Amino acid sequence: MTHKNNYDIIVIGAGCGGLSAAVCAAKEGKKVLLLERHNTPGGFSTSFVRGRFEFETSLHELCRFSTEAGLGELRQIFDFMGISDKIKWSPVPDAFRLLSKSYDGSPIDVTMPFGQDNFINTMEEYVPGSKESMTRLFMLGDEIEAAIEYFASNEIKISLKEIHNIMKKYGNFVKTAPYSVNEVLDALKVPQKAREIFNAYWWYLGIDCDRLSFTHYICMVNSYIRLGSVIPTYRSHEMSMALAGALEDYNGEIRYNSHVSRILFKDGEACGVVMKNGEKIDCNHIICNCSPTTVYSKMMKKSDVPLSAVKRTNARTFGARGACVYLGLNRSPEELGIKDYSFFITDTADSASQFALMKTIDTNSSQATVCLNIANPDCSPEGTTIMCMTTLYTDNCWADVTPEGYFDEKDMLAARLIAKFEEATGITIHKYIEEIEVATPVTFARYTNTPQGCIYGYLGDDWDSVVPRFMTEALDCDTKGLRFCGGWGTQLSGINSAVASGRNAAYATLGDIENERSAQNEA
Repeated sequence: MTHKNNYDIIVIGAGCGGLSAAVCAAKEGKKVLLLERHNTPGGFSTSFVRGRFEFETSLHELCRFSTEAGLGELRQIFDFMGISDKIKWSPVPDAFRLLSKSYDGSPIDVTMPFGQDNFINTMEEYVPGSKESMTRLFMLGDEIEAAIEYFASNEIKISLKEIHNIMKKYGNFVKTAPYSVNEVLDALKVPQKAREIFNAYWWYLGIDCDRLSFTHYICMVNSYIRLGSVIPTYRSHEMSMALAGALEDYNGEIRYNSHVSRILFKDGEACGVVMKNGEKIDCNHIICNCSPTTVYSKMMKKSDVPLSAVKRTNARTFGARGACVYLGLNRSPEELGIKDYSFFITDTADSASQFALMKTIDTNSSQATVCLNIANPDCSPEGTTIMCMTTLYTDNCWADVTPEGYFDEKDMLAARLIAKFEEATGITIHKYIEEIEVATPVTFARYTNTPQGCIYGYLGDDWDSVVPRFMTEALDCDTKGLRFCGGWGTQLSGINSAVASGRNAAYATLGDIENERSAQNEA
């Protein structure tokens, strides 16, 4: 059965990247069809209910978003889409609390605030003598952010004069681009303990600071500290629904329970999709909000996949796999003694050592834990608390768990993370559990169709970090009519990055359409 609906663009997958791509294309007047295999939009950005608690599935906080209009990349995108004011936002009060062990074995227990000056001054209290290097670090962050904004907002013509201008105005961006976080912190002579605290946020990029791109990390952390962060008051599902609503406002179409089984090609160019129910929909431009590994191996004929795409995808490594323990507690945060929103609890503050411990289930009890009530006091019934404990695995260790032992392993994971939290904070929570749910990489693989339950796309290793990906972005478009968006793309993982990648994929596709039209007119 064939439907010739004359769609300009089909978007596969209603995660944040796909929603963003669809909204931007529809806002520019294109006829857009968004196909989603689930019955609700959002992908990881959703919520679920157990008993009297509504849990946030994955979002800990959104950075690059200010409650003041126009500030922050994510805010600018949402303003452009017309949805910023359609979502109720709750500000996160502090940056993070880190509980770990320093390089010399001494304990670390620090709570870091928002605001560059506040952050620097608080660091000086914890690590006397760090103020000068931390000040230089944030000045460097401001310069690199300005360079990124310049590159994003200008069509740069590569010439000797332009290269000279870039070197003169943004020389430190060029100098630091090839280096890791720790290499730059070494050059700035940041004290070891200050470095351990500053590096705590590596968790949300899923790769240790010996290999993590400094450019990527400083852009995220600098804007995070400078602007603060927020969460949607009614969970990230509110954000996903606002994006879906915007698509319909711009006359786009979204179909739920619509599973795309194959992308069709003719003479090397995309020409449509086939649904799981056998329906065929014609279209010459497709944006896919899912893993290229999945698309090339399961959704395309082998003969339609360019060898270059196979080589590029196979060269990459899957990023961190995720597991979460969701807790509904029958005591308030005040009764429990919880005062912080965000906790990083690790065995060691050395990110490379912690990354190695995350290779197996038994050696990993590290966690990024949030207490939703601290930012949003009304998120659960009075006298209760919602918590989410997230841990990462840097290898596919859950593949070794047998079906017979799966539920026992989930129980042990929950017990391990809860015990680690109680040991680190001195706060008892296990006695007050009313609801508990555990999601493993197996859960995320089943729900989101991500390979091995990866929540961070491809690993942003030193050779495949954000700067090299931007430099080689054109090479990713070797299948005519097919583009990708979401956490597997140029800007790597995270909701902010997914939204931005969706916008970029939409405008790149609009450019493809315009170029085709111009070529036809010339012919």
